[in-house]
Amino acid sequence: MRFHEAYRRHVLMPDFRFARQHLAGHFLDAMTAHVRTVKRLDDPKVQAHQQAIEALLDELVELRNEELPLYDTEVPDLYFAFNQKLEAKLGQETVSFLRMGLSRNDLDMTVYKMRTRHLTLATLEHLCQLRKALLSQAEKHLETILIAQTHHQPGQPTTVAHYLMAIDNVLSRHADKLFDGYGHLNTCPLGSAALAGSSHALDREFTAEQLGFDAPVSNTYEAVASSDWQVDFVNNMQSVALTLSRFVNDLIVWASHNLFRLSDGLVQGSSIMPQKRNPVALEHARTRFSRTLGSAQMVIYSSHNIPYADLNDFGPDIQGALVSLFIQLEGGLELLTACLEEGQFDPKRLEKEAHCTDTTATELADELTRHYNMSFQQAHHLAAALVNKLCAEGKPLQEASPDDLLALGGPKLEETVLKEALDPVAFVRRRQGFGGPAPERVKAHLTRALQEHEKNVDKLAQLHSQLAQSHQNLATPRKEKQ
Repeated sequence: MRFHEAYRRHVLMPDFRFARQHLAGHFLDAMTAHVRTVKRLDDPKVQAHQQAIEALLDELVELRNEELPLYDTEVPDLYFAFNQKLEAKLGQETVSFLRMGLSRNDLDMTVYKMRTRHLTLATLEHLCQLRKALLSQAEKHLETILIAQTHHQPGQPTTVAHYLMAIDNVLSRHADKLFDGYGHLNTCPLGSAALAGSSHALDREFTAEQLGFDAPVSNTYEAVASSDWQVDFVNNMQSVALTLSRFVNDLIVWASHNLFRLSDGLVQGSSIMPQKRNPVALEHARTRFSRTLGSAQMVIYSSHNIPYADLNDFGPDIQGALVSLFIQLEGGLELLTACLEEGQFDPKRLEKEAHCTDTTATELADELTRHYNMSFQQAHHLAAALVNKLCAEGKPLQEASPDDLLALGGPKLEETVLKEALDPVAFVRRRQGFGGPAPERVKAHLTRALQEHEKNVDKLAQLHSQLAQSHQNLATPRKEKQ
C-alpha cells in the first residue's frame, strides 16, 4: 500500500524510528507472550500446529539477535515490519498464530505500559541516588546554622540539616507516589484485542504473568481506551520537577553568596571576569525541570476533550513526549545529584551571616513572655522596637545590651540571659519540639529517613529483578531452557 508522502513524513516515518529505538524489545516480549498464550489454547487447529507455533516462538527469540527492520514506505509500523520478517522465514500460515486474538490496539497499549514501567523505575533510581546525596549532606550539617527566609526576607535561624530534611520529606512522598503509580500502571491490556476481547479463550492471567504484570486490566474496553495512567505518570514526574526547581533556586542563591560552593567541574568562568565561578550545573538543572513541565503538558492536553476510545492522541502521538519528559527530568536529577555529592556548605560563613541578622527577635519575645510577666503581644512590640533601635544605630541585634531594652521601657535582663536569647545557636537548640531544628530532633528524623530510603532501594531492586526475570524468560531460546 502506498501512503501519502505527507503522512509518511510526519507520522509513519518518525513513529517507526521512535518505536525502533525505544520500543522494539517490548514489542518482541509482548508478541512472544501472546504466542505462548495462543499455544496453550484448547483449539484443534492450535493443537495440530504445535511444532509450527514452537518454530514461531523460536523465530521471535532469534529476531532479537538480528538487525532491527529499517523503515519501509510500504510498511506502516514496526509491528508489521516484524510480521513481514517472520512471514519471509516461516510463511503466512505459521505467523497467523501471532495474529489470533491480537490487535494493535491491545498490543500497542501493552508496549506503552511496559515502556512507562521502565521510565518509572529509572526515575525512582535517580530519585534514590539524589536522596542518598541529600541525606549525606544533612548528616554533615546537623549543627550548621542557616537563616531561613519567609517572603524573600530573613526569617528565623534553623540548620542546613533541618532545611534538607524538609526537602527529603517531599522527595519521600514523591517516591511513594511513583511506587503507587507503578502499582496502578502494572496491569496488562494484552488479550483485550480491539476493545471487546477475543472469542478465543486466551488466558489473560497467564499473559500478564509472562510480562511481569500483576494482573490483566479488568475491563477490555478500558484496556485500550484509558489514558489516566499516563496522566498519573506525568503528574508524578512534574511534581518532582516542581519541588526540585524550588530547591535548585535556593542552592543558586546560596552559591551566589558563597554559602554553598560547587566543585570546579560544575562551574564555569567568565570570558572577561576572572573571578567568576558561575553555578552553571544548577542553572541547567533548573531548565531541565522547566522543560519537564512543558513535556508533561503535551501529554495531558492530548487526553483532553477526546472520545473515550482507542485513539492515536494518547497512543503513538505522545510516546515521544513521555520519553522527552523523562530525559529532561533525568538530566535535572543527575545534575542536582552531582551538585550535592560534590558541593560544600560553608558553616563559618553561614554562622557569620546568622550573627549579622535580627532573626532571633522571636526568641527574645518568647523569653520576655516566659519569665517577665508580659503578654506575647507586649513582648512582640518590645522586641520589634529593639530591632528598630539597633538598626537605626547601625548595630546588629546581637549587640543589644540590657540598657537598650530598659531605654524602651522593658524589664531589666541579665546580660547573659539577653545574649543567649539573641544567639542563633541557642535559638535552634531550644526548639526541641517534634519536627523542630534542634540537632537531636533532626538526627532522629535523619535516622528514620535513612531506614525508609534503604527500604525503597530494596523495593526498587525487587521490581527491577521481576522485570528482568520476565524479559529473560521471554528472550531465552527453548534449547537453553532445556
